[in-house]
Amino acid sequence: MIDTLTLTQALLALATLTAASPVPVQRASFLRKAVVSYPTGASTGNSSGISWGPCPDSFPSNVTCGTYTVPLDWEHPRSNETIELGIVRLEAKDRANRIGNLFINPGGPGGAASSLVVGLAGSPERVDPRILERFDIIGLDPRGVGLSTPVQCDPNAWNKRVSFFPKTQKEFEALVAYNRAVAKSCRAKTGRLIDFVDTISAVRDHEAVRKALGGEKANFLGLSYGTQLFSQYAELYPNNFRALVLDGNLQHSQSESSNLLIESTTYEATLKQFFTWCAGTEECPLHGQDVQAKYTSVLAKATTSPIPAPGCDDKTCRSELSEEDLRFTLQGFLIAPAAWPGLAQALLDADNGNATLISQQQPLAVGDAYTDSSLYAGTAIACQDWTHASSSLADIQGKATLGAAYSPLTRGACQSYKIQTSCIGWPAPLTNPPRPVKYKGSTPILMVHSTYDPSTAYTWGLGLHAELGNKSVLLTRNGTGHTSYLGGPGETVSAANEYLLELTLPQPGTILQT
Repeated sequence: MIDTLTLTQALLALATLTAASPVPVQRASFLRKAVVSYPTGASTGNSSGISWGPCPDSFPSNVTCGTYTVPLDWEHPRSNETIELGIVRLEAKDRANRIGNLFINPGGPGGAASSLVVGLAGSPERVDPRILERFDIIGLDPRGVGLSTPVQCDPNAWNKRVSFFPKTQKEFEALVAYNRAVAKSCRAKTGRLIDFVDTISAVRDHEAVRKALGGEKANFLGLSYGTQLFSQYAELYPNNFRALVLDGNLQHSQSESSNLLIESTTYEATLKQFFTWCAGTEECPLHGQDVQAKYTSVLAKATTSPIPAPGCDDKTCRSELSEEDLRFTLQGFLIAPAAWPGLAQALLDADNGNATLISQQQPLAVGDAYTDSSLYAGTAIACQDWTHASSSLADIQGKATLGAAYSPLTRGACQSYKIQTSCIGWPAPLTNPPRPVKYKGSTPILMVHSTYDPSTAYTWGLGLHAELGNKSVLLTRNGTGHTSYLGGPGETVSAANEYLLELTLPQPGTILQT
């Protein structure tokens, strides 16, 4: 993995965190079983009680870390089952002119907000200095993720090879058996938390922490899946925030087939943008070549026989790349245009028989609770938030046919497809099923979306904008990449900052080029 890819994708909001660089964390009191005794006088989210203390040694010295105890089940807040939430804070430099707390979420589901805050603390040039001067940046890891009580599973069960595009009944049964084995291990190692990682529970956790921090109106920056988290926060707590930015929007109300069609086509459209950019750009290793033909060559070779990845050892990444791996993994590569030269080099290498650079972008579980939780919790959260009604080989083949018809280059491989197939046989209840957001507040919300987003389609942005109504303004960036805020300076980022700092909104219908 090239350095540009590592830095950019670690800081960008990822729809999937597979390409992010995890921050190593020492084992700490955060990482404990979900079911614990309810402490005497413990908070149910109505009073302060954050325990601030030192951060792991691997974190920069300018952040502080804390834990906060909340109910496992918000429907029964006085039960004796609790979990801990892990929080990382980067305090405002200009305390005299501090605006307030700015909660950020990097996406996922399963993304660790703590990792993003640590990244910003170490690379402050990534954001406007006024943001770091005037806001306390709060990284609250959602329940099940990172420094919060994590979802834990058996890495051996997780890393087992299985096809998510089964072609025979035997392959379908192997997929269901794989899902059930992973879920069984997660329940055994995690406890009852596995049934309570839905987004609504995470929303209530954020509200509890907002109160614990003093109760002032919060500010929110949600990236990718963070737009679902914070739009649902706005629905439940419409009067409790000062500013809310939703960047790279996820619409939590479409049907399964609609989500597959919407996401797979935006992935493919962005892939074609990459082909055009690469062929005409000198910095691209495939400049002047037929880049789409190079991709189809790699796909054909991987279909015939998996391509070796000698730089992987089957411990951190797979030692060979299948055609299915290729189709899923390239979506993450497209997230950050700064990584596109690396994608071209990866395709060139794979066509020459070395798929290491691609395989490294689909990491395996390694037995570390902090880093692995992004993988495990991503599935656990998604299975409680998104419908997954497929129950037969015919159901799956119908979805594969849809993808192949409308996205022939990638054949429908995308995060929505992976969620719908990974959740077949998952035992936890669907507690936060898709439905439109109903926002009844008066605080204006700023939405940001690029036209060629490989992960969250502009279609979803338009849909969520319609749900939020005239209290939201949709700012469009005519460009590529998943989310805009951490993608480098430009007109779009400047507009978002003016809203966060001064509550100044762009005119409805504004389209910016950078």
